[in-house]
Amino acid sequence: MFDPLTADWNITLSAQNTLNTHQVLANIDFGRLSTLFDSFLQVLHIPIALVDLQGKVLASSAWQRACHQFHRQAPTTLQGCLESDRELALQLQQGKNYSLYRCRNGLTDCATPIMLEGKHVANLFMGQFFLQTPDEQFFKHQAQHAGFAESDYLAALADVPIVDEAKLPAMINMLASLAVHIAELVLLNNRYLQVLEQSQLQIEQRNQELQLQNHILNQISEGVALKTILYHLVSQVEQLHPDMICSILLLDEDGKTLRHGAAPSLPERYNLALDGVVSGIGVGSCGTAAFSGETVIVSDTRTHPYWQPYQALAQLAGIAACWSQPIKNAQGKVLGTFAMYHKHPAEPTPHQIEKIRGYSNLAELAISRSISAQQIRRLAFYDSLTGLANRRLLEEHLSQAMAASQHNETYCCLMFIDMDDFKPVNDRYGHKAGDTVLAEVARRLTHSLHLPGTVARFGGDEFVVLIRDIEQDVTLSMQQIEDVISKIRQQLLQPYLLPNGQFHQCGCSIGMTLFKGAANMDTLLLQADTAMYQAKNQQVPACWFNA
Repeated sequence: MFDPLTADWNITLSAQNTLNTHQVLANIDFGRLSTLFDSFLQVLHIPIALVDLQGKVLASSAWQRACHQFHRQAPTTLQGCLESDRELALQLQQGKNYSLYRCRNGLTDCATPIMLEGKHVANLFMGQFFLQTPDEQFFKHQAQHAGFAESDYLAALADVPIVDEAKLPAMINMLASLAVHIAELVLLNNRYLQVLEQSQLQIEQRNQELQLQNHILNQISEGVALKTILYHLVSQVEQLHPDMICSILLLDEDGKTLRHGAAPSLPERYNLALDGVVSGIGVGSCGTAAFSGETVIVSDTRTHPYWQPYQALAQLAGIAACWSQPIKNAQGKVLGTFAMYHKHPAEPTPHQIEKIRGYSNLAELAISRSISAQQIRRLAFYDSLTGLANRRLLEEHLSQAMAASQHNETYCCLMFIDMDDFKPVNDRYGHKAGDTVLAEVARRLTHSLHLPGTVARFGGDEFVVLIRDIEQDVTLSMQQIEDVISKIRQQLLQPYLLPNGQFHQCGCSIGMTLFKGAANMDTLLLQADTAMYQAKNQQVPACWFNA
């Protein structure tokens, strides 16, 4: 049997803009229409075809034998078939809602446009019938001229039905309505399935985002290190959005300098280059977002002025777009930036911008929690004026030093330092001047210590220095401690600049205890304190009390 899908429909028509019709018809399965057309052929013996505007047969019944075995096989009669196809299609292009054409081969065809969602998307052809009793002499002459076997050709023509022309419009309108109805049902069903699939994808992605959120919140509540949390956040966001590369930069305490937070998918050279960049307008997307506190969208890094100084970096990372969202705390303070990079120029949708803000909020929770933990630790373990360890942290470090001393069999030293002539500073110049001196004493003590240890403020103008893992030999250990004490005394004797521009000089009294292995913490503290008071009363540089 002839396969109408191989026919060259509308082959001579000019090309049409059929993008919209292709979008409408793309997902429709016309198998049910072909079944309907075959049933119609069995009842009325009239072939039917649905053809799109490009000439592609979408659905069709079998074709008349007179057509596919004869008319479309000889060049002279084939021309008549193509002429009929073209004429019917042209009439429909001109806006007619019904066309009838008697081709030069003696058969008649008719057609009507198929309108779907207000668009002319296809044509319904019904053809190869007679409107009256055929002229046998005409077809005998045609057989002779085309080279057909006369008896076979006339037998094929005998299968062609005679149709009442008055009934044709109703017949083709009925078929067109059925075709449209079936197409609409299929189209609606496909769209429903697409919406359902899209909804399922959205639900799945939302579930993944909730899992991400819960995972990050659990890590925050468990006190996981900030770097680890940010790494997991960025990595999982990239899994949710495979076409994006994510980065988190942290704003330093100075409120200006950007530091590397997490960017596992960016080259290490790129991350190192950004670490330490000072934020400002025009400093890429992230530098600008950190400085302005506003979302910065750069859809094409190759042309945007913010990225002109960083073209080499963009090429190194293979990025062409960068969307950066400032990470802000509840008070509106910028803590860093959350950025999404693309390998090709890209403009975000409102939904994507909302996603970025959501991810930056998660990052803010982690960063704020880390800052709060640091502040709590600082309050708990560090002196607020000098930044030195307080008594609580000193005792913790002293316990660790004793354990290490016992394991390594090395000596440790605990010094008590009391400032001489400090009281006049508060009495004459006020407590603000005294605080200035204490802060400077802390700085000098820290810089004087070249051995591993801890400098702590014990209270008032008293300071403690813990030196651990000195030497296994007591003599060598004492020599090193003497060097340290000498440097401390030299540093602390230097005049102190007061807020009023005057200078004040303070001496110091130093007492110490040298110990090895486990000891009683309170005893060590008492020994060093006693040695310090002995040094102050005897007015000697230091008094050693050996454990």
